[in-house]
Amino acid sequence: MGAHPRFGAIWYHRLQVAGLLERLPPAMVDALRAARMLAAGAYLPQRRALEQVDQLFSSQGIAYVVMKGAHVRECVYPDPALRPASDMDILIAPQDRRRAAQLLMDHGYTAHLLPNNVSFEATFSRGLVHMDLHWSMLREGRTRVDMTPGFLARRQQTRGVWGLADSDAVFMMLTHPAFGKYVCSPQMGLGRVADFLLWMHQKPVDWPAVLSLLEQAGLKTAAWAMLGWFRMLGPSEVAREIDNALAALRPGPLRAAYLQMWLTHDLPTRLWPRERWLQLAFTLFLHDRPADRLRVFQGVWQARRRRLHDARVLMGDDFEWEAL
Repeated sequence: MGAHPRFGAIWYHRLQVAGLLERLPPAMVDALRAARMLAAGAYLPQRRALEQVDQLFSSQGIAYVVMKGAHVRECVYPDPALRPASDMDILIAPQDRRRAAQLLMDHGYTAHLLPNNVSFEATFSRGLVHMDLHWSMLREGRTRVDMTPGFLARRQQTRGVWGLADSDAVFMMLTHPAFGKYVCSPQMGLGRVADFLLWMHQKPVDWPAVLSLLEQAGLKTAAWAMLGWFRMLGPSEVAREIDNALAALRPGPLRAAYLQMWLTHDLPTRLWPRERWLQLAFTLFLHDRPADRLRVFQGVWQARRRRLHDARVLMGDDFEWEAL
């Protein structure tokens, strides 16, 4: 009997703390215990890698922040190992990407570049550790302004890891999955829902600060859609707080009705994996204004034109796509 790969560890922890493990069948307890041990074994090399990155980047004056799941688990989970992460996301300034990439490769990491993503991220792997190095939180054109300088300026330490400030972390949870995971597609998973609800349970959210960030980025509608999904799955204790935020973020009536239809009927799941359809019919309308949507197309066009240039900025002037 197997346990859910993402939730088995935390189920084991909570049942153990509550003294309820003995009420379960032995086979189920064994499966949950195995999931707990597996999660701990996966976390330890990731944690060591983060500590090494901190030493390497700090020694060279490269400011960085850990973001998304690898950051959230350090902030709100009783043991970070209870929240599995398939990779770690690290954000740096664009001007530091060449030095950061070279440092990682000098210490045993292998670079993996994808033409469609090289404008804002690349993956570096070493053994069981996979690290996504970002110099922008989203693909070019998704936000009205570059959010990276503010994220780096406001960074704070949690358990020895440089991560996003609290309001920036909430902003990230309300925007990045809207585009990267299509709000509620099969790629979204319940782990990210658990992250947000656990954050709300443990940390007071500075909603005015979050709303200000969303306004700067032009992504209030994206956050409204994400919050709507969290509201559908969340407990009653957070309903009023989420409802107040939804009211402040709500788009116009026609767009709200259109997007609500996508959530109510779970259309991102039904249309998965037709990503082009999802991008054109759904996520494009998560931007607040027509000018924001036009900027998305401009960003895609510019990123395609600069693929080789961006790869060479990261890897060196002699880089060719066939090299990796």
